[in-house]
Amino acid sequence: MGTIDRLFMLVITGVLTLAFTLAALAQEGDRVADVRVLGNCEGCVFDGQDFSDHKLTGINFVSAQLSDISFDRTAMNIAIFDGADLRGVSFIDTDLSGASFVDTRLEDVTFDGADLRGAVFEGAILVQTDMQTARLCNTQLPDDVMDNSDCN
Repeated sequence: MGTIDRLFMLVITGVLTLAFTLAALAQEGDRVADVRVLGNCEGCVFDGQDFSDHKLTGINFVSAQLSDISFDRTAMNIAIFDGADLRGVSFIDTDLSGASFVDTRLEDVTFDGADLRGAVFEGAILVQTDMQTARLCNTQLPDDVMDNSDCN
């Protein structure tokens, strides 16, 4: 292969890489609208988004990959995160009552002041994640224990 052929291949590879990157970014932008409007974001992939102070009741994040996301002070009761991968997600003062985290991986997730009444964490994997600063009542923990510590 000559120098011109190699140069041509490099240019084509660069153009294709740029096109795929722009398509992926456009798709993520479209999915942000799904979160705000449709409530269905199954399989979404988000990194570094801020959804604080929104109403996302019943949102579907099944099998989603969420990294460095803020849902602080958001209404997310009966949200579904089953099979999702959450890393660096913040749920400070968030209403997650009745939410489902079945078979979800939660790494470095913050629940300070969150309402986890009736939430289900069956089969969830918690890494550097503490739910003790959240409101727990009829909350099913990953080890199939029901926590009723805040049922007053």
